[in-house]
Amino acid sequence: MIMIIKTADGGRPQAGQRSGEPAKRWRSRRVFHPAACGLAGCVGVAAWLGGCAPAANAPMIRPVEAMEAPWGPFARQCDTTRVAHSATRWRLGETEVAYVYETCVGFSAMFFGKDAAQITASVGNPDQPSSSVVLRVLRNPDGVARPAAPGDTGLLAQGSDVPGAAEILARDIGLTARQVVNPNDTLALPVRLSVPFPVDVVLSCRPDGMHRDHGRDTLVFSCTLDQRISTAQLDAQVQLAGVEEIDVQSGIRLSSVLTGHMSGRKRVDGDAGWQSANDRLLYQRQTEFE
Repeated sequence: MIMIIKTADGGRPQAGQRSGEPAKRWRSRRVFHPAACGLAGCVGVAAWLGGCAPAANAPMIRPVEAMEAPWGPFARQCDTTRVAHSATRWRLGETEVAYVYETCVGFSAMFFGKDAAQITASVGNPDQPSSSVVLRVLRNPDGVARPAAPGDTGLLAQGSDVPGAAEILARDIGLTARQVVNPNDTLALPVRLSVPFPVDVVLSCRPDGMHRDHGRDTLVFSCTLDQRISTAQLDAQVQLAGVEEIDVQSGIRLSSVLTGHMSGRKRVDGDAGWQSANDRLLYQRQTEFE
């Protein structure tokens, strides 16, 4: 059985940071997993970004029902994409040019009955508070998560600053409905990269086993991607491999470490011409608990 989570158009704020600037440290897991980082020879880079995803510590021997609850004790998530390539510079020889793009989401949840939660998210660049936008979605294990709509009650009555971005957030933070994951299933998991413009991809993930984090049961997946992306800003082959961890009770994506390569051409500015894209990629997601 293949479980597909559809993507939607829209945007989330992006921010660029040169790799020479100090990296921030967020309260989250710091479990080193060399198997995941070694997929593209990025052990040192992944450690620089704050550690790797946890490895499964128990086999998955039976089907697991995920997303029985609409939410959990999640306060904040940060997604980081590192884009790097080699360049030859006068007197310096070959050097690495790298940029880091980071987006953080702070959450608050108001439970709506026993089965749904109204999620208000503040999304933006952690270095620029003025860049934040407010997004609101409704999560329900029995239905697809959706953005706020006119006539909704509670926090959702206020709507969202950017409805298209709320739609993306609804599917990006985790599963969109309760589902049973079998040991031999393939899970389709959407991920948004920043290169620096947003690129939406869908990983193909197979269960590795079970894990425990902050007293919660999680599922650990090995994920891959080998896809040609053709948009107005990117025409390139994107390859990724790594590990995703999902909270069983809520279906939330807790952590992610993906490494890979992008080869082709891109437009950094909308009106600019095409330029070569031969970049190494490192994507990481980290979650803070309340």
